[in-house]
Amino acid sequence: MKSYSLRLRLIFFISSLLLLACSITTSISYYELKNSLKQVFDSQQLLFAKRLASLSYHGNMVLNTAHAKTPKINENELQSLDYDDDALAFAIFNREGKMVVDDGENGKKFYFYGGFFHPQKHRAMISEQGKWRILWLLSNDNRSIIAVGQKLDYQQDILTELVYKQLIPWLTTFFIIILFIAILIGRSFSPIKILANRIARRKPDEDSTIDINGIAKEISPFILALNKLFARITSMITHERQFISDAAHELRTPLAALRVQTEVAQLSDDDKVSRERALNNLIIGIDRTTHLVDQLLTLSRLDSLEIQDELQTISWQELINHVVEELKPLAQQKNIKTIINEQSINQKIEGHPLLLSILVRNLINNSIRYIPDNSQITITIENNTITFADNGLGVANETLVRLGERFFRPAGQKEKGSGLGLSIVKKIAELHKIKVKFDNQKQGGFIVILRN
Repeated sequence: MKSYSLRLRLIFFISSLLLLACSITTSISYYELKNSLKQVFDSQQLLFAKRLASLSYHGNMVLNTAHAKTPKINENELQSLDYDDDALAFAIFNREGKMVVDDGENGKKFYFYGGFFHPQKHRAMISEQGKWRILWLLSNDNRSIIAVGQKLDYQQDILTELVYKQLIPWLTTFFIIILFIAILIGRSFSPIKILANRIARRKPDEDSTIDINGIAKEISPFILALNKLFARITSMITHERQFISDAAHELRTPLAALRVQTEVAQLSDDDKVSRERALNNLIIGIDRTTHLVDQLLTLSRLDSLEIQDELQTISWQELINHVVEELKPLAQQKNIKTIINEQSINQKIEGHPLLLSILVRNLINNSIRYIPDNSQITITIENNTITFADNGLGVANETLVRLGERFFRPAGQKEKGSGLGLSIVKKIAELHKIKVKFDNQKQGGFIVILRN
């Protein structure tokens, strides 16, 4: 998708709205002004016609001045006036429709024909002849008919000139407003440029937040979101560095042991027993290292995993039964009995199937490995609570508070491991918003309580 400029879009939309408002206002003004001018011109024609109709002895004057011409005025006498002498014309007709007086110019072009104007029915009416709008009026003595005409083009020219003179200030103001709007929008967007420069100058390992003081309210949510993102990135980088450091430390020992066993096998060419022992130890070391690497990779993925899009409705009963059946051969080796106590039926959770399987497997596997032979593991399913309890020796109090720390293994522990199993349990529980509690039972043995 092509990028676009918010500033240009704002200027375009505001300009369009202003132009639309200007067009609507001008159209309304044009319509109203047209009607007003029409009334003014009609009133002007009617007033002129009334003046002609009210002359004393109008009929006698018309008879005595048949086909008389109005005297022409010297244009030099009207140089100081701005006028259009062709805009208005008149003519006078007798009752038979014969022109008896005209203005000597355009008025003589008027014509009167029978049926066009009936003085018996109307004293006044308006008609159009070609380019002229003519008002017809019966004189006061009812002996003649006055026609006063005005050019239609003249009315339209006046209207156009008035609208044009009104439009020029509008357009001038419009361009001035758009210029100021463009400047204001540019200044309003300047904090974003400043912010972008500040972010661009940030060092990769900088963990400070962006100060929102002096930042526009509209940009503040964006800054807060960026600060949260920086905090998550900083936390992730810290975890990654800690993970790499811990992984390097934990892998160094088994790799060194593998090297030693390999060298022993190489030096035991003549001693078959020593060579076999070294090779067996090598296989055990490889298995331990493989398990450690698997645990490290699992923990690494959990640190950056988002499970919201992969949630499913999972039955605790089905999940636990499946894992118990999977680990049954390992439990049988130590003659350990696993009991599932379902006090609440059909307990479900919204979660990630694979991760929850790893959580349950790690808890049961830890119990099998660390409790004595011929022991018992009891898994109780209650409302929103799952407990994993054994009848082993339990855990020392000073050790209990550190359970779940990465690579933590109690002193004197004979069972081989990486110290990551319970760390993985805590991380998976955190992703599913499950509370984990490690504790000792009063009657003896270790217990893990999960509450969601």
